[in-house]
Amino acid sequence: MDSDLCIYTSTSVYYCRTGSLGIKEKTLMDGKKIKKLVIALILVILAGLAYLFLLRYSDKQKEAESQKEQEEAAASVVFETDTDEVSSISFSGDDGILTFEKKNDTWICPDDSVFQMNENKIQKLLADISSVSCTRELDARGDLAQFGLEEPANTIQISLSDGTEKDLYIGDKNTSTHELYFQTEEKSDKVYMTKTAFDSDFAGKLQDFAAYTDFPKVKPETMTEFDVDKEEDSYVLIMTGDDQCTVEDEEGESQLANLNLVGMVQDNVSNIIWYQDLEYNCSDYVKYGLDDPQMVLTVKYKDGEEAKEFELSVGDEDENGNYYARLNELPEIHTIRGEYLTDLLKSSAASYWSLTYSFVSIGDLDKLEVTRDGATHVLRKETQTTKGGLESVKWLVDEQEVDEKLFTDFYYACVSVTAQERLESVPEETGDEALKLVYTLTDGSKKEITYYEEDQNFYTVIYEDGTKAAHTNKLYVKTMTEKLDRLLEELK
Repeated sequence: MDSDLCIYTSTSVYYCRTGSLGIKEKTLMDGKKIKKLVIALILVILAGLAYLFLLRYSDKQKEAESQKEQEEAAASVVFETDTDEVSSISFSGDDGILTFEKKNDTWICPDDSVFQMNENKIQKLLADISSVSCTRELDARGDLAQFGLEEPANTIQISLSDGTEKDLYIGDKNTSTHELYFQTEEKSDKVYMTKTAFDSDFAGKLQDFAAYTDFPKVKPETMTEFDVDKEEDSYVLIMTGDDQCTVEDEEGESQLANLNLVGMVQDNVSNIIWYQDLEYNCSDYVKYGLDDPQMVLTVKYKDGEEAKEFELSVGDEDENGNYYARLNELPEIHTIRGEYLTDLLKSSAASYWSLTYSFVSIGDLDKLEVTRDGATHVLRKETQTTKGGLESVKWLVDEQEVDEKLFTDFYYACVSVTAQERLESVPEETGDEALKLVYTLTDGSKKEITYYEEDQNFYTVIYEDGTKAAHTNKLYVKTMTEKLDRLLEELK
Protein backbone atom coordinates (compact mmCIF):
# COMPACT_ATOMS: atom_id res chain seq x y z
CA MET A 1 0.00 0.00 0.00
CA ASP A 2 2.77 2.43 0.88
CA SER A 3 4.44 1.96 -2.51
CA ASP A 4 1.05 2.53 -4.26
CA LEU A 5 0.56 5.75 -2.38
CA CYS A 6 4.03 6.91 -3.10
CA ILE A 7 3.48 7.08 -6.93
CA TYR A 8 0.72 9.71 -6.92
CA THR A 9 2.90 12.74 -6.49
CA SER A 10 6.55 13.40 -6.34
CA THR A 11 5.97 15.31 -3.16
CA SER A 12 4.26 12.39 -1.47
CA VAL A 13 6.91 10.03 -2.79
CA TYR A 14 9.59 12.22 -1.35
CA TYR A 15 7.72 12.50 1.93
CA CYS A 16 7.10 8.80 2.09
CA ARG A 17 10.68 7.89 1.35
CA THR A 18 12.21 10.38 3.70
CA GLY A 19 9.68 9.60 6.41
CA SER A 20 10.15 5.84 6.12
CA LEU A 21 13.90 6.08 6.00
CA GLY A 22 13.97 8.44 9.03
CA ILE A 23 12.00 5.95 11.13
CA LYS A 24 14.31 3.10 10.13
CA GLU A 25 17.41 5.17 10.78
CA LYS A 26 16.06 6.22 14.22
CA THR A 27 15.30 2.58 15.04
CA LEU A 28 18.79 1.53 14.00
CA MET A 29 20.37 4.37 16.00
CA ASP A 30 18.36 3.47 19.11
CA GLY A 31 19.44 -0.11 18.73
CA LYS A 32 23.10 0.87 18.50
CA LYS A 33 22.82 3.04 21.62
CA ILE A 34 21.23 0.21 23.59
CA LYS A 35 23.93 -2.15 22.39
CA LYS A 36 26.65 0.27 23.51
CA LEU A 37 25.01 0.71 26.91
CA VAL A 38 24.78 -3.05 27.38
CA ILE A 39 28.45 -3.47 26.44
CA ALA A 40 29.45 -0.65 28.80
CA LEU A 41 27.42 -2.19 31.61
CA ILE A 42 29.04 -5.57 31.02
CA LEU A 43 32.49 -3.96 31.10
CA VAL A 44 31.69 -2.18 34.38
CA ILE A 45 30.50 -5.44 35.92
CA LEU A 46 33.60 -7.26 34.70
CA ALA A 47 35.84 -4.48 36.06
CA GLY A 48 34.07 -4.66 39.41
CA LEU A 49 34.47 -8.41 39.56
CA ALA A 50 38.13 -8.09 38.64
CA TYR A 51 38.62 -5.46 41.37
CA LEU A 52 36.94 -7.68 43.96
CA PHE A 53 39.08 -10.59 42.84
CA LEU A 54 42.24 -8.50 43.19
CA LEU A 55 41.18 -7.32 46.64
CA ARG A 56 40.55 -10.86 47.83
CA TYR A 57 43.79 -12.02 46.23
CA SER A 58 45.69 -9.15 47.88
CA ASP A 59 44.12 -9.93 51.27
CA LYS A 60 45.04 -13.58 50.90
CA GLN A 61 48.57 -12.62 49.92
CA LYS A 62 48.90 -10.34 52.96
CA GLU A 63 47.45 -13.03 55.18
CA ALA A 64 49.86 -15.57 53.77
CA GLU A 65 52.81 -13.19 54.17
CA SER A 66 51.77 -12.37 57.73
CA GLN A 67 51.44 -16.04 58.57
CA LYS A 68 54.83 -16.69 56.99
CA GLU A 69 56.40 -13.88 59.03
CA GLN A 70 54.83 -15.24 62.19
CA GLU A 71 56.07 -18.72 61.41
CA GLU A 72 59.55 -17.39 60.65
CA ALA A 73 59.52 -15.32 63.85
CA ALA A 74 58.37 -18.32 65.85
CA ALA A 75 61.06 -20.43 64.24
CA SER A 76 63.70 -17.80 65.18
CA VAL A 77 62.64 -17.48 68.84
CA VAL A 78 65.59 -18.68 70.90
CA PHE A 79 64.51 -17.56 74.37
CA GLU A 80 61.07 -17.51 76.02
CA THR A 81 59.77 -16.64 79.46
CA ASP A 82 56.32 -16.81 80.99
CA THR A 83 56.34 -13.28 82.39
CA ASP A 84 53.46 -14.05 84.75
CA GLU A 85 55.82 -16.42 86.56
CA VAL A 86 58.76 -14.01 86.78
CA SER A 87 59.54 -13.23 90.43
CA SER A 88 62.70 -11.15 90.03
CA ILE A 89 64.94 -9.52 87.44
CA SER A 90 68.55 -8.44 87.95
CA PHE A 91 70.98 -6.72 85.60
CA SER A 92 73.93 -4.32 85.62
CA GLY A 93 72.97 -0.65 85.92
CA ASP A 94 75.06 2.50 85.93
CA ASP A 95 75.68 2.27 89.68
CA GLY A 96 75.94 -1.51 90.06
CA ILE A 97 73.49 -4.39 90.05
CA LEU A 98 69.80 -3.45 89.91
CA THR A 99 67.33 -5.98 91.28
CA PHE A 100 63.55 -5.82 91.10
CA GLU A 101 61.29 -8.31 92.86
CA LYS A 102 57.58 -8.97 92.63
CA LYS A 103 55.84 -9.10 96.01
CA ASN A 104 52.06 -9.50 96.15
CA ASP A 105 51.77 -8.46 92.49
CA THR A 106 53.77 -5.29 93.17
CA TRP A 107 57.28 -4.72 91.86
CA ILE A 108 59.73 -3.40 94.43
CA CYS A 109 63.43 -2.82 94.89
CA PRO A 110 64.58 -4.92 97.88
CA ASP A 111 67.44 -2.48 98.49
CA ASP A 112 65.16 0.58 98.87
CA SER A 113 61.96 0.47 100.90
CA VAL A 114 60.60 3.79 99.57
CA PHE A 115 61.12 2.92 95.90
CA GLN A 116 57.97 2.67 93.78
CA MET A 117 58.27 1.04 90.37
CA ASN A 118 57.28 2.78 87.18
CA GLU A 119 54.72 0.38 85.71
CA ASN A 120 55.59 1.21 82.10
CA LYS A 121 59.27 0.50 82.72
CA ILE A 122 58.75 -2.94 84.28
CA GLN A 123 56.31 -3.91 81.54
CA LYS A 124 58.94 -2.97 78.96
CA LEU A 125 61.52 -5.20 80.64
CA LEU A 126 59.07 -8.09 80.81
CA ALA A 127 58.12 -7.65 77.16
CA ASP A 128 61.79 -7.79 76.15
CA ILE A 129 62.39 -11.15 77.87
CA SER A 130 59.04 -12.77 77.09
CA SER A 131 60.09 -13.86 73.61
CA VAL A 132 63.52 -13.12 72.13
CA SER A 133 63.96 -13.67 68.40
CA CYS A 134 67.25 -13.79 66.58
CA THR A 135 67.96 -12.41 63.14
CA ARG A 136 71.08 -14.54 62.72
CA GLU A 137 72.74 -17.46 64.46
CA LEU A 138 76.53 -17.46 64.47
CA ASP A 139 79.14 -20.04 65.36
CA ALA A 140 81.58 -18.44 67.78
CA ARG A 141 83.97 -21.42 67.78
CA GLY A 142 85.39 -20.30 71.09
CA ASP A 143 86.17 -16.74 69.96
CA LEU A 144 83.63 -14.85 72.04
CA ALA A 145 85.71 -11.69 72.41
CA GLN A 146 84.87 -10.51 68.90
CA PHE A 147 81.21 -10.39 69.96
CA GLY A 148 81.82 -8.77 73.34
CA LEU A 149 80.77 -11.98 75.07
CA GLU A 150 84.05 -13.11 76.60
CA GLU A 151 83.08 -10.74 79.40
CA PRO A 152 79.45 -9.79 78.64
CA ALA A 153 78.50 -6.12 78.81
CA ASN A 154 75.45 -7.14 80.80
CA THR A 155 73.95 -10.28 82.28
CA ILE A 156 70.20 -10.38 82.76
CA GLN A 157 69.22 -12.82 85.49
CA ILE A 158 65.59 -13.96 85.65
CA SER A 159 64.05 -15.91 88.52
CA LEU A 160 60.71 -17.68 88.20
CA SER A 161 58.22 -18.47 90.95
CA ASP A 162 59.04 -22.21 90.73
CA GLY A 163 62.70 -21.55 91.49
CA THR A 164 63.90 -21.77 87.88
CA GLU A 165 66.76 -19.44 86.92
CA LYS A 166 67.31 -18.08 83.42
CA ASP A 167 70.10 -15.90 82.11
CA LEU A 168 70.70 -13.76 79.05
CA TYR A 169 74.24 -12.63 78.20
CA ILE A 170 74.44 -9.37 76.26
CA GLY A 171 77.48 -8.49 74.16
CA ASP A 172 78.45 -5.73 71.75
CA LYS A 173 76.36 -4.02 69.10
CA ASN A 174 77.09 -4.78 65.46
CA THR A 175 78.31 -1.52 63.89
CA SER A 176 76.69 -2.30 60.54
CA THR A 177 73.27 -3.64 61.48
CA HIS A 178 73.10 -2.04 64.96
CA GLU A 179 71.86 -5.36 66.32
CA LEU A 180 73.08 -6.88 69.57
CA TYR A 181 75.05 -10.08 70.02
CA PHE A 182 73.74 -12.27 72.83
CA GLN A 183 73.82 -15.78 74.23
CA THR A 184 71.33 -17.88 76.12
CA GLU A 185 74.07 -20.13 77.51
CA GLU A 186 77.28 -18.72 78.91
CA LYS A 187 80.45 -19.42 76.91
CA SER A 188 78.63 -21.62 74.38
CA ASP A 189 79.55 -21.67 70.70
CA LYS A 190 76.15 -20.29 69.71
CA VAL A 191 75.89 -16.53 69.38
CA TYR A 192 72.73 -14.81 68.24
CA MET A 193 71.90 -11.38 66.87
CA THR A 194 68.73 -9.54 67.88
CA LYS A 195 66.95 -6.23 67.37
CA THR A 196 65.70 -6.17 70.97
CA ALA A 197 67.14 -3.11 72.74
CA PHE A 198 68.63 -4.88 75.77
CA ASP A 199 71.48 -2.35 75.89
CA SER A 200 69.17 0.65 76.47
CA ASP A 201 66.19 -0.95 78.24
CA PHE A 202 68.31 -2.80 80.81
CA ALA A 203 70.49 0.18 81.72
CA GLY A 204 70.52 3.32 83.83
CA LYS A 205 70.14 4.10 87.51
CA LEU A 206 67.52 3.02 90.00
CA GLN A 207 65.89 6.45 89.76
CA ASP A 208 65.28 5.85 86.04
CA PHE A 209 62.87 3.04 86.93
CA ALA A 210 61.00 4.88 89.68
CA ALA A 211 57.44 6.17 89.51
CA TYR A 212 57.21 9.96 89.69
CA THR A 213 54.36 12.35 90.34
CA ASP A 214 53.23 14.06 87.14
CA PHE A 215 53.14 17.84 86.96
CA PRO A 216 49.51 18.95 87.50
CA LYS A 217 47.60 19.56 84.28
CA VAL A 218 45.56 22.72 84.77
CA LYS A 219 43.73 24.60 82.03
CA PRO A 220 44.55 28.33 81.84
CA GLU A 221 40.91 29.36 82.12
CA THR A 222 40.55 27.57 85.47
CA MET A 223 43.50 29.37 87.10
CA THR A 224 42.50 31.98 89.68
CA GLU A 225 45.73 33.11 91.33
CA PHE A 226 49.53 32.99 91.03
CA ASP A 227 51.43 33.74 94.22
CA VAL A 228 55.03 34.37 93.16
CA ASP A 229 57.29 34.39 96.22
CA LYS A 230 60.89 35.51 95.58
CA GLU A 231 63.67 37.12 97.59
CA GLU A 232 62.95 40.34 95.70
CA ASP A 233 60.01 41.49 93.57
CA SER A 234 57.41 39.06 94.88
CA TYR A 235 53.90 39.60 93.54
CA VAL A 236 50.44 38.09 93.28
CA LEU A 237 48.43 37.79 90.07
CA ILE A 238 44.69 37.51 90.65
CA MET A 239 42.44 36.35 87.79
CA THR A 240 38.91 37.37 88.72
CA GLY A 241 37.27 35.63 85.77
CA ASP A 242 35.53 38.74 84.42
CA ASP A 243 38.14 39.59 81.78
CA GLN A 244 40.04 41.52 84.41
CA CYS A 245 43.22 40.70 86.27
CA THR A 246 45.06 42.54 88.99
CA VAL A 247 48.65 42.41 90.16
CA GLU A 248 49.63 43.11 93.75
CA ASP A 249 53.19 44.05 94.70
CA GLU A 250 55.14 43.41 97.91
CA GLU A 251 53.65 46.51 99.55
CA GLY A 252 50.14 45.28 98.85
CA GLU A 253 49.42 47.89 96.17
CA SER A 254 47.06 46.49 93.55
CA GLN A 255 46.78 47.57 89.91
CA LEU A 256 45.11 46.30 86.79
CA ALA A 257 47.26 43.76 84.98
CA ASN A 258 47.95 43.41 81.27
CA LEU A 259 45.65 40.60 80.12
CA ASN A 260 47.96 39.52 77.30
CA LEU A 261 50.94 39.08 79.62
CA VAL A 262 48.88 37.24 82.21
CA GLY A 263 47.54 34.95 79.48
CA MET A 264 51.09 34.13 78.34
CA VAL A 265 52.12 33.16 81.87
CA GLN A 266 48.97 31.05 82.30
CA ASP A 267 49.78 29.21 79.06
CA ASN A 268 53.38 28.63 80.16
CA VAL A 269 52.32 27.10 83.48
CA SER A 270 49.63 25.02 81.78
CA ASN A 271 52.21 23.58 79.35
CA ILE A 272 54.83 22.60 81.94
CA ILE A 273 55.95 18.98 81.92
CA TRP A 274 58.96 17.52 83.70
CA TYR A 275 61.96 17.66 81.39
CA GLN A 276 63.92 15.15 83.49
CA ASP A 277 63.19 13.05 86.57
CA LEU A 278 66.36 13.16 88.66
CA GLU A 279 65.62 11.78 92.12
CA TYR A 280 62.62 10.06 93.67
CA ASN A 281 63.82 10.40 97.27
CA CYS A 282 66.19 13.34 97.59
CA SER A 283 68.05 13.86 100.86
CA ASP A 284 70.32 16.72 99.78
CA TYR A 285 68.46 19.71 98.37
CA VAL A 286 71.49 22.02 98.57
CA LYS A 287 73.06 20.75 95.35
CA TYR A 288 69.91 21.73 93.45
CA GLY A 289 69.46 25.10 95.15
CA LEU A 290 66.20 23.83 96.60
CA ASP A 291 67.15 24.24 100.24
CA ASP A 292 66.47 27.94 99.66
CA PRO A 293 64.49 28.17 96.37
CA GLN A 294 64.83 31.28 94.26
CA MET A 295 61.07 31.13 93.66
CA VAL A 296 58.08 29.39 95.18
CA LEU A 297 55.05 29.54 92.90
CA THR A 298 51.64 28.74 94.35
CA VAL A 299 49.01 28.15 91.68
CA LYS A 300 45.37 28.30 92.72
CA TYR A 301 42.69 26.96 90.38
CA LYS A 302 39.19 25.54 90.16
CA ASP A 303 38.46 21.88 89.52
CA GLY A 304 34.75 22.13 88.83
CA GLU A 305 33.39 23.82 91.94
CA GLU A 306 36.31 22.70 94.10
CA ALA A 307 39.16 25.12 94.83
CA LYS A 308 42.60 23.50 94.56
CA GLU A 309 46.22 24.58 94.59
CA PHE A 310 49.75 23.28 94.16
CA GLU A 311 53.17 24.64 95.08
CA LEU A 312 56.24 24.59 92.85
CA SER A 313 59.70 25.32 94.28
CA VAL A 314 62.31 26.41 91.72
CA GLY A 315 66.02 26.07 92.46
CA ASP A 316 69.21 26.63 90.49
CA GLU A 317 69.67 26.61 86.74
CA ASP A 318 71.56 23.67 85.25
CA GLU A 319 74.17 23.83 82.48
CA ASN A 320 71.46 23.48 79.81
CA GLY A 321 69.31 26.38 80.96
CA ASN A 322 66.76 24.19 82.74
CA TYR A 323 65.69 24.68 86.35
CA TYR A 324 65.65 22.18 89.20
CA ALA A 325 62.17 21.93 90.66
CA ARG A 326 60.19 20.27 93.43
CA LEU A 327 56.42 19.84 93.71
CA ASN A 328 54.42 20.22 96.93
CA GLU A 329 57.33 19.46 99.28
CA LEU A 330 57.67 15.98 97.79
CA PRO A 331 61.20 14.48 97.90
CA GLU A 332 61.20 14.13 94.10
CA ILE A 333 63.58 16.30 92.04
CA HIS A 334 62.88 17.21 88.43
CA THR A 335 63.99 19.73 85.84
CA ILE A 336 61.77 22.13 83.92
CA ARG A 337 62.73 23.84 80.68
CA GLY A 338 63.71 27.45 81.28
CA GLU A 339 61.27 28.92 78.75
CA TYR A 340 58.33 28.01 80.99
CA LEU A 341 59.72 29.78 84.07
CA THR A 342 61.80 32.74 82.86
CA ASP A 343 58.90 35.21 82.76
CA LEU A 344 57.94 34.39 86.34
CA LEU A 345 61.51 34.46 87.63
CA LYS A 346 62.62 37.68 85.96
CA SER A 347 59.45 39.77 86.31
CA SER A 348 58.08 42.03 89.02
CA ALA A 349 54.61 43.41 89.65
CA ALA A 350 55.46 46.36 87.40
CA SER A 351 56.08 43.95 84.50
CA TYR A 352 52.36 43.15 84.45
CA TRP A 353 50.95 46.63 84.85
CA SER A 354 48.20 47.27 82.37
CA LEU A 355 49.09 49.64 79.54
CA THR A 356 45.48 50.80 79.38
CA TYR A 357 44.82 53.90 81.45
CA SER A 358 42.53 56.15 79.45
CA PHE A 359 39.23 54.34 79.05
CA VAL A 360 36.02 55.89 80.40
CA SER A 361 32.69 54.62 79.11
CA ILE A 362 30.72 57.37 77.43
CA GLY A 363 27.68 56.04 79.25
CA ASP A 364 29.31 56.98 82.57
CA LEU A 365 30.35 60.47 81.43
CA ASP A 366 28.85 63.60 82.94
CA LYS A 367 31.36 66.00 81.38
CA LEU A 368 34.89 66.18 80.00
CA GLU A 369 37.08 69.25 80.50
CA VAL A 370 39.82 69.57 77.87
CA THR A 371 42.68 72.04 78.44
CA ARG A 372 45.18 72.92 75.70
CA ASP A 373 47.32 76.02 75.30
CA GLY A 374 45.74 77.54 78.38
CA ALA A 375 42.17 77.27 77.04
CA THR A 376 39.64 74.91 78.60
CA HIS A 377 36.63 73.50 76.76
CA VAL A 378 33.79 71.57 78.35
CA LEU A 379 32.23 68.64 76.52
CA ARG A 380 29.08 66.98 77.73
CA LYS A 381 26.02 65.16 76.52
CA GLU A 382 22.50 66.18 77.40
CA THR A 383 19.74 63.61 77.44
CA GLN A 384 16.12 64.72 77.16
CA THR A 385 12.91 62.70 77.26
CA THR A 386 10.26 63.57 74.69
CA LYS A 387 6.54 63.58 75.34
CA GLY A 388 6.34 60.18 73.72
CA GLY A 389 8.74 58.76 76.29
CA LEU A 390 11.69 58.56 73.90
CA GLU A 391 15.15 59.86 74.74
CA SER A 392 17.06 62.33 72.61
CA VAL A 393 20.71 63.22 73.11
CA LYS A 394 22.44 66.52 72.43
CA TRP A 395 26.21 66.69 72.12
CA LEU A 396 27.51 69.95 73.56
CA VAL A 397 30.85 71.76 73.51
CA ASP A 398 30.94 74.91 75.62
CA GLU A 399 27.13 74.62 75.72
CA GLN A 400 26.84 74.71 71.93
CA GLU A 401 25.37 71.72 70.12
CA VAL A 402 27.77 69.98 67.74
CA ASP A 403 27.68 67.10 65.31
CA GLU A 404 27.51 63.75 67.11
CA LYS A 405 30.19 62.12 64.93
CA LEU A 406 32.70 64.91 65.52
CA PHE A 407 32.03 64.71 69.27
CA THR A 408 32.36 60.92 69.52
CA ASP A 409 35.38 60.78 67.16
CA PHE A 410 37.29 63.05 69.53
CA TYR A 411 36.00 61.33 72.65
CA TYR A 412 36.99 57.82 71.55
CA ALA A 413 40.39 59.08 70.41
CA CYS A 414 40.88 60.20 74.04
CA VAL A 415 39.73 56.99 75.73
CA SER A 416 41.46 54.52 73.36
CA VAL A 417 45.05 55.50 74.19
CA THR A 418 47.45 52.87 75.57
CA ALA A 419 50.90 53.36 77.04
CA GLN A 420 54.10 52.37 75.31
CA GLU A 421 55.56 51.51 78.70
CA ARG A 422 54.71 52.00 82.36
CA LEU A 423 57.05 53.96 84.63
CA GLU A 424 57.77 52.54 88.06
CA SER A 425 57.55 56.00 89.64
CA VAL A 426 56.14 59.42 88.79
CA PRO A 427 58.91 61.74 87.52
CA GLU A 428 59.58 64.75 89.71
CA GLU A 429 60.18 66.96 86.68
CA THR A 430 58.21 66.99 83.45
CA GLY A 431 58.19 68.95 80.22
CA ASP A 432 55.52 71.42 79.15
CA GLU A 433 51.90 70.42 79.56
CA ALA A 434 50.52 69.48 76.13
CA LEU A 435 47.00 68.31 76.97
CA LYS A 436 44.91 67.82 80.08
CA LEU A 437 41.71 65.76 80.30
CA VAL A 438 39.46 65.80 83.37
CA TYR A 439 36.54 63.34 83.26
CA THR A 440 33.65 63.85 85.67
CA LEU A 441 31.53 60.73 85.94
CA THR A 442 27.84 60.42 86.68
CA ASP A 443 28.65 59.15 90.19
CA GLY A 444 30.56 62.37 90.92
CA SER A 445 34.05 60.84 90.76
CA LYS A 446 36.80 62.34 88.62
CA LYS A 447 39.59 60.96 86.48
CA GLU A 448 42.45 63.26 85.45
CA ILE A 449 44.97 62.50 82.69
CA THR A 450 47.73 64.96 81.75
CA TYR A 451 50.21 64.69 78.87
CA TYR A 452 53.65 66.34 79.06
CA GLU A 453 56.33 66.77 76.42
CA GLU A 454 59.05 64.11 76.80
CA ASP A 455 61.03 63.79 73.55
CA GLN A 456 60.44 63.60 69.82
CA ASN A 457 58.69 60.23 70.13
CA PHE A 458 56.83 60.20 73.44
CA TYR A 459 54.75 62.11 75.91
CA THR A 460 54.87 61.44 79.62
CA VAL A 461 51.34 60.83 80.87
CA ILE A 462 50.42 61.17 84.55
CA TYR A 463 47.12 59.77 85.80
CA GLU A 464 45.20 58.32 88.77
CA ASP A 465 45.51 61.41 90.98
CA GLY A 466 49.14 61.84 90.00
CA THR A 467 50.17 58.46 91.40
CA LYS A 468 51.00 56.67 88.15
CA ALA A 469 52.97 57.53 85.03
CA ALA A 470 53.73 56.10 81.60
CA HIS A 471 55.18 56.94 78.22
CA THR A 472 52.72 57.29 75.35
CA ASN A 473 53.42 57.53 71.64
CA LYS A 474 53.04 61.07 70.29
CA LEU A 475 50.81 59.85 67.48
CA TYR A 476 48.00 59.27 69.97
CA VAL A 477 48.12 62.88 71.19
CA LYS A 478 48.43 64.16 67.64
CA THR A 479 45.24 62.30 66.72
CA MET A 480 43.42 63.74 69.74
CA THR A 481 44.44 67.33 68.99
CA GLU A 482 43.52 67.02 65.30
CA LYS A 483 40.05 65.73 66.15
CA LEU A 484 39.67 68.45 68.80
CA ASP A 485 40.47 71.11 66.17
CA ARG A 486 37.78 69.71 63.86
CA LEU A 487 35.30 69.73 66.72
CA LEU A 488 36.09 73.33 67.69
CA GLU A 489 35.68 74.42 64.07
CA GLU A 490 31.97 73.69 64.57
CA LEU A 491 31.80 76.49 67.13
CA LYS A 492 32.95 79.17 64.70
